Amino acid sequence: MNVSSSRSRRQQAGGLLAGRTALVTGAASGIGLATVSRFADEGARVLAVDLDAEGTARAVAGIKGAVPVGADVRDSGQVDAAYERALTEFGRLDIAVNAAGVSGAQADICDLTDEDFEEVMAVNLAGTFYSVRAAVRLMRRNSPSGGSVVNVSSVGALANFPLPAMYPASKAGVLGLTRAVAALVADDGIRVNAVAPGATDTPMLPADQEIRSAVVGLGVMRRAASAEEIAHTILFLAGDESAFYTGQTLSPNGGYVMH
Repeated sequence: MNVSSSRSRRQQAGGLLAGRTALVTGAASGIGLATVSRFADEGARVLAVDLDAEGTARAVAGIKGAVPVGADVRDSGQVDAAYERALTEFGRLDIAVNAAGVSGAQADICDLTDEDFEEVMAVNLAGTFYSVRAAVRLMRRNSPSGGSVVNVSSVGALANFPLPAMYPASKAGVLGLTRAVAALVADDGIRVNAVAPGATDTPMLPADQEIRSAVVGLGVMRRAASAEEIAHTILFLAGDESAFYTGQTLSPNGGYVMH
């Protein structure tokens, strides 16, 4: 593929993702919402999926081409139904971004309950699996063009990070899932990659100012990323410019892993 000529054609046609359909989970806020906005700016039609249906509708109201969909990623039936909307609304699916996530309770390992662990795993890992599975089912219909899946993990999956134990465990699972599925679907023209952000200015960053400052200060750049900065990386992995990437993880983390 001539990436430069492909990019030029897309830009002339109205954006790098012109004519493509994307589905983004966790779309009501943070990285998910920034990704919906960035994709729409590049010409994509976007299904914005989140548990908070009303909040999602308000969040994407001003984004052209965004369709809000309420769904709980912990429920595979609801995830499948959300993906079916891609067919009913737009006739196909080209891109899936799995940004839905929770950080879990802040507590000592001995004080965490079974329910604390199961909740984080259900959203971050099982929810990503359900979404990837549904995406592959639809993208296989696009043969030979396939599609692109981007899973949002965390720098906590790559290095020690001050978060509850089940969070980095779930995000490490996302990286394993990414690599495994990438190998299985490469012949279908489907690419599967991951983004592992460092501290990012979203509702998931600790509200306590002392903890927040400590977390942000762990990167050598001494600041949090904006959600839009992470969305730029997701856009790269979603589009043609990353055509030779699959099973890989990009980690915009402000130099955190340098430690």
